[in-house]
Amino acid sequence: MKAIIWIIALLMAFLPAVPLRAELDLEQEVLIIPDTHNEKPYIWNVAVNPKGYTLHLEPGGITAGTETVFRFSIASKAPDTVDALHVFITDHDLHTFQHLRPVRESNGYVFPYTAPRSGLYRVEVVFRTPKGWINLRKDIRASGKESAEKEKKAGDDDYQIEVKLIPKKIYADHVGTLLFTLSHKGSPVKDLEKVEGADMQVAVWDKEMEEFVYATPKQNLGGPQVAVSIVFTEPGTHAVFAEFRHKGVTRRVELSLPVYFEPQHLFGSSESSGPAWW
Repeated sequence: MKAIIWIIALLMAFLPAVPLRAELDLEQEVLIIPDTHNEKPYIWNVAVNPKGYTLHLEPGGITAGTETVFRFSIASKAPDTVDALHVFITDHDLHTFQHLRPVRESNGYVFPYTAPRSGLYRVEVVFRTPKGWINLRKDIRASGKESAEKEKKAGDDDYQIEVKLIPKKIYADHVGTLLFTLSHKGSPVKDLEKVEGADMQVAVWDKEMEEFVYATPKQNLGGPQVAVSIVFTEPGTHAVFAEFRHKGVTRRVELSLPVYFEPQHLFGSSESSGPAWW
């Protein structure tokens, strides 16, 4: 018996060691889709227009088709460190979208924007403080004639993007996952360029513009699949704008997403007979 143990020990000493890194890499390649009832890690804890914060945005009105330089400052009773500052803009028909990163100036921030048509626009200023996320919002009006929409970026048609919903029906107050599968000229995209540490950044409004959500993936594996999990609080149709960066260019995916009321148990039935549809 001692001889057998000695032989085994010798064999193990000469066998090549399997690096732990390979095991870790293997684990990292597994994309985890959360359970729809595991809401807590995926709720975007944000305070919308909270007391004590004021957004000063100028100008309040613009001319469609003309680039306008906006300036804004954030006033608060207890000054906080502002981090991860974003500006998201859409029109009230949810047809136009811009994700901007303002430049810091001595008296606040500045960013350029051109409204493509007349009408009402929503400006969402989003930032993080040591206490959590803050969302300050304002509406601005663009007057004047409509201008031509920007054309697609060169190379947009070379991308094929499939979006799968998990579960197939997404319910308010539960986790819904958008699983993006990205291909470029028929080949899987495996080298997404991270922006602020994320493979993708997603902005969502409901059609009433009561709910705004900013989300990024929990896992950032570089593609070809990207899973973005969100807890929607409002049922109804939502406009989703997702951005990813590849080969030095930021590209956008747009889709309309229905979010349903959770089915209710009525008279022993597993679902109500008349869920709300949009």
